[in-house]
Amino acid sequence: MLPWTRKIHFSKKSLIVFAIMVFFVILGFSSQVFAQSATDTLGIDVIDQNAALASTDLRVIIIRIINTVLALLGVIAVSLIVYAGFIWMTSGGDDGKVATAKKIIINAVIGLVVILSAFAIVKFVFDKLLNTQAGGGQVSSAPVLPPAIQTFSGSGSLGRIIKDHYPYRNQKEVARNTSVVVTFNVPFDPATIVNNGNNTCWNSDLSGPTLECGPSSIPYYGDCITTAEGQKVCDTLKTTAVKIDILANIGNENAGVPAIAKVAYDADLNAFSLVLKPSENLGSASENIDYTVVLSTEIKKPNTNESVLPRPYAWDFQTSTNLDLTPPYVVKVSPSAGEVDTKDSVIKINFNEPIDPTTVGGVVEDGGIFDNLIINTEGKLVAGIWKPSNGYKTVEFIPTESCGQNSCGQVKYCLPISCPESDPYCIKDFTALVRTAEPSGNAGAPFEAEAFTGVYDLALNALDNPINESNELVKPPIVDSKIISNDEKTPDNYFWDFKIINKIDKSSPYITTITPNPETSGVASDTNLELNFSKKLLYSSIENINLVEYPEKVCADAANVEDPCSTADKLDDIWFRTISTDIDDKTNLKIEHREFGPNGLDLYYFPTIPHTLQDSHQNCFYPGFGPMSGQACVIEYDGDGNITSKTNCSTVNLNADSDTSCIYSTIESTDSLNTCLDTLKVNSPSDYSN
Repeated sequence: MLPWTRKIHFSKKSLIVFAIMVFFVILGFSSQVFAQSATDTLGIDVIDQNAALASTDLRVIIIRIINTVLALLGVIAVSLIVYAGFIWMTSGGDDGKVATAKKIIINAVIGLVVILSAFAIVKFVFDKLLNTQAGGGQVSSAPVLPPAIQTFSGSGSLGRIIKDHYPYRNQKEVARNTSVVVTFNVPFDPATIVNNGNNTCWNSDLSGPTLECGPSSIPYYGDCITTAEGQKVCDTLKTTAVKIDILANIGNENAGVPAIAKVAYDADLNAFSLVLKPSENLGSASENIDYTVVLSTEIKKPNTNESVLPRPYAWDFQTSTNLDLTPPYVVKVSPSAGEVDTKDSVIKINFNEPIDPTTVGGVVEDGGIFDNLIINTEGKLVAGIWKPSNGYKTVEFIPTESCGQNSCGQVKYCLPISCPESDPYCIKDFTALVRTAEPSGNAGAPFEAEAFTGVYDLALNALDNPINESNELVKPPIVDSKIISNDEKTPDNYFWDFKIINKIDKSSPYITTITPNPETSGVASDTNLELNFSKKLLYSSIENINLVEYPEKVCADAANVEDPCSTADKLDDIWFRTISTDIDDKTNLKIEHREFGPNGLDLYYFPTIPHTLQDSHQNCFYPGFGPMSGQACVIEYDGDGNITSKTNCSTVNLNADSDTSCIYSTIESTDSLNTCLDTLKVNSPSDYSN
């Protein structure tokens, strides 16, 4: 034993100091390990790191540098504490050394407090810049919250603001008892659209409405209550904000039919979707009637006087002479009954008709109020979020458990499966349940639903299981709203079992065929665009698909941009709507649109598909492979998601200027997508039109 070690005295104070040092060292080490595991890329290439795309915000880079500096300062502070502890423990009773050690510890602790405070401030700013709520498209260094509830595919000229609406633009044969639904891409202030006629407020835990309102309570907009006298009182529409009326009346000051208003909120109480049920049936029992819906600039963003819309937004539809008294039903689910799928699968339910999004969109969690659709495994609730999409005909479930990143640098989410990571062949059973609504008791409409009691369509018809041959609605009693009991596996609920294997799908989707073929000329004005993908898509990721018209906003009677005409005489932005259908584990995507080349104009059209488009296993459309020369693109992947072969597929350049293939031409370019489109516009004016 060395001579100086005999002088060490382990007092109680020394042991406390040593324990503090060990705590900080372990804390720093465990934080590093946790951060590393939270950003595991699962062998999937992350674009920002491996393709060197110039997509990182400069502000974020600066904050990351500051974080690194603060981390180094933290290491120095902890090192000083360790050093002071060493001096103290080896002081041998020397009061001078003890005093020096104390002084170093005090200063180091003060410095550490300052560093931690600075880190907290930087983290707050960092989270705000990155929008770390899932669905924001950024990578977090820790598990993040699920995405917002509403993500609907766009269907209008204001597709970046209006995500979807029903009835659809120019839709015919709309049932007279329909609801009108609008979903925004940005949150809106419900107080600017809805009258809080029943005077309800958010309850204390912000989980739903209550009548017990206090001075500091937040009003709840968009619900119905039943009074002690049995009278139903619902919030109503402000017809100055949204007008629904026959075409001949829409310009009148007092236009707008009265309607009950319901609002869909996300986990942060942001309102994205509005469901309006007219107080009386629309149209006529004897003739078809044309209607117009106008969204005004009175619709404001939350906590501001800024309008959601830069200008009023309107569309038309036509009612039939009939009422919809037929219940909706499930036509297809994914994974299908008995199917084995990977743990990064998105659960998908497709209905035969549009469903009220307030009944199928919501956050599922222990203690939460949404339980119309639930998933169980091993007798436990699977937490996640249900997101309506595809014209309100589809709802998709994304769990909250993060399990790595996809090639876009976005968080991947996986179903919880209690298997050791070393066992990739471990399989667990899952069960899903869709709860129908309770019957309203209307003898003339046996499937009419009681509002807010389960799943129903936009005509208030409750979900029906086609195997039930009874002509009346049956809803089994619920014992535990978070657990699927055998008693609920009866009509008219919908349920199925599937299996999840302890594996992750790493192959990216690509476009196999396009109709019309690239560079086709003389395309008819009403031709629908169709894109066939190699895999099933995540419908809620389709929203950023775009259709470019060139030249844009020309005079309506001439294709010359330089022709003098007023703004009113120019073409509006082309509107379009996507319709998705899964066929044999692949997705067919149709793009309906305003007519091509109206009034005989000679115009060009370019659909653009972003790399953030995802398949049903959350893999990004990257690289952006598509067909060449009108032939089907075929790509083979190995088990790790690496391409082993490709045939008739467009060229993709993996560099900082190009993150997708310019699939509408055989021109090879390393420029950005916008430059690629500009090149096409300039080089092909005489080769093809419309």
